[in-house]
Amino acid sequence: MASREDELRNCVVCGDQATGYHFNALTCEGCKGFFRRTVSKSIGPTCPFAGSCEVSKIQRRHCPACRLQKCLDAGMRKDTSSSSVHPSPALAHPGACAASGHTLRRRQHFHGTASHQVYQGPACLPVSDLPSSFRRQTLQQVVYPPRKVTDNKLTHASAFPSIRS
Repeated sequence: MASREDELRNCVVCGDQATGYHFNALTCEGCKGFFRRTVSKSIGPTCPFAGSCEVSKIQRRHCPACRLQKCLDAGMRKDTSSSSVHPSPALAHPGACAASGHTLRRRQHFHGTASHQVYQGPACLPVSDLPSSFRRQTLQQVVYPPRKVTDNKLTHASAFPSIRS
């Protein structure tokens, strides 16, 4: 079962990794672009299967009509400009505070009903609030970044035969 933290990082339309709030909903880049392109057209797509298609990361391209309907059901609004909505730093760069000894945590505040959710932004908290295994893994990623697949050693230039004219 996915944790609440993982669910908040997933696109509300297809379940892929979300990059921020676009058109008033937490979505991935694919669904953001799809929604932008689709709402700019005067004629919307129609579903050949009476609107019963599954919209997931793998099958999101199969039925544009059901994907658009799921975008609208998720709260994406045509009247919201995507350029005025900036991606959350916590989503775009999850380890942004790790080097300074802090980590990002999202805070949410609910007004009225549970369906209306307002994002207030990230807050830096001490790394000591995290489990030790996560701290160790995060610090290793910062201090020892992943190496390339091949670790080629450079040969000193003097080992090459000289070029004579």
